[in-house]
Amino acid sequence: MRLVLLPVLIATTAYARQTVPTVSSVDHFLRSVDVKPFLIRPADKAAGGIAFTCSVLAHYPVNNSIRPTGQSNDSTHYPSYYTNCASKNTTSSQYLITQSDPSYLSQAHAHFSATAYRHPACIYIPPTPEAVAVAIRTAVFSSTPFAIRSGGHCFQTGWANIDSQLLISLSGIKDLEYDETTQTIHVGFGNRWQDVYDYLAPYNRLVIGGRQGTVGMGLTTGGGLSHSSSEYGWPSQNVLSYTLVLANGTIVTASGTSYPDLYFAIKAGGNNFGVITHITMRTVPAGPVWGGQITYSTNYSREFMAAVAEYQATGQVNDVKSAVLPSIGLNAGAIACIVAHMGGIERPEAFRAFFDIPAVRDDTRVYTSFAELAAYDVPGAPRWIDATTTVLLDSQTYVDILDIVGEYSDAISRLQGGSFWLMPQPISQSMVEASTSLGEDPMNVTSAAQLWLTLNLNWSLASDDATVRRIITEAIERIEEMTTSRGVYNPYKFPTNSYSSQSPFVGYGEDSYARLRAASKTYDPRGVFQRLVPGGWKL
Repeated sequence: MRLVLLPVLIATTAYARQTVPTVSSVDHFLRSVDVKPFLIRPADKAAGGIAFTCSVLAHYPVNNSIRPTGQSNDSTHYPSYYTNCASKNTTSSQYLITQSDPSYLSQAHAHFSATAYRHPACIYIPPTPEAVAVAIRTAVFSSTPFAIRSGGHCFQTGWANIDSQLLISLSGIKDLEYDETTQTIHVGFGNRWQDVYDYLAPYNRLVIGGRQGTVGMGLTTGGGLSHSSSEYGWPSQNVLSYTLVLANGTIVTASGTSYPDLYFAIKAGGNNFGVITHITMRTVPAGPVWGGQITYSTNYSREFMAAVAEYQATGQVNDVKSAVLPSIGLNAGAIACIVAHMGGIERPEAFRAFFDIPAVRDDTRVYTSFAELAAYDVPGAPRWIDATTTVLLDSQTYVDILDIVGEYSDAISRLQGGSFWLMPQPISQSMVEASTSLGEDPMNVTSAAQLWLTLNLNWSLASDDATVRRIITEAIERIEEMTTSRGVYNPYKFPTNSYSSQSPFVGYGEDSYARLRAASKTYDPRGVFQRLVPGGWKL
């Protein structure tokens, strides 16, 4: 199905053409978004840009657009819309935060890492897809750069935040609705995975989502990784549909049967196609789970990396309900390994290689639901970045990687608050096969056991940013030189853990990459999300 663009075309907007707008053209636009022209100061009309955009969004009557597209005007389908908005006044200024508002700083810095802190001119918190559409149309009309924040662990500078321009925060779109007939859940994109897990627990159902509850829904635009991925595939492959606002303000729902080319691209294409407001996901049966954190001394780092390889070769193959999330603190003296058995089996044989290593502490137990396990606290670092590479299964290479990264741990420890963590994430062939069984996988992951290796650096001072960037890029380059020479390098880069200078889309392969670019040209022909949204990997 091809998209038929509505009359609100980018090419017709006065500011976007970079011509001097007439009073009538500006007023015509204001009426088209239900804003009374006399409410906007003449100075803001004349200035255009961010001054105009913030002023329009401050006066947009949100309650006029409370009915979601394609739904009746009641609370049956989207109950939280009506609950949230019923408590607000009929003016929408409460949805716009400016730099003079008391809550501004907490909203501008509502990020897991200070590397993402910026100072937007205004922050808009739309409660409905229609309100998101007005924000995009206004930004396009006035050529205002903007960023989109859904919440979660994004650490990239200038991706989910922006200086002196518009930040659209989706934190107001947090509706959840489980359909017992179809066993699917409709999720507002402002939720975190913990919200979804908690909501579904009474139904004894689970979605294939983030391994930590604090992770955001943006995971589903980059494949994602779940503790249930060996059995059910990547989170994005378990999304049945995405509702998003396109660059021209049109609200569409992309699925395997409706806009299938857009659906394919969104699953691993980041923010290149529109602003996602909702996803609908399949759910799976859920019950008690066993798991928790096992802590080891880094004196056993080499044994631990060998255990990861052994787990991949045997345990992960034989037990698709088992999962691990390891972190080796190179200069912290500790290895933190989160283990989980989604079937609730205590100390399953799949983890034998890890049980054979002496533990400093073992906090594993049976949880009544995965929601409880996912809720463990992961403290945010003052400043945080990741970079990643992929290594095909090879025990000796896994161990030898420690020698390379170990050379940088002292340099990081000398930085204030500095710590260096190695995250060896074992990927099984069954994860790939489970994903492709659900439909085309745009990431085109090699069907073989592999390690999505992530380097994670934490530090405190912005003055050390350049040093950290140099260390992490150099360490990745050296690892890839070694893996290439040994024939175990794979060009795939896991988007969730990729650094801004890496290019994960290229690692999908030329065919998949070309399909992402084609979808961008079809649904954003004027390149709004390529030029007005500076954050994210671009097509």
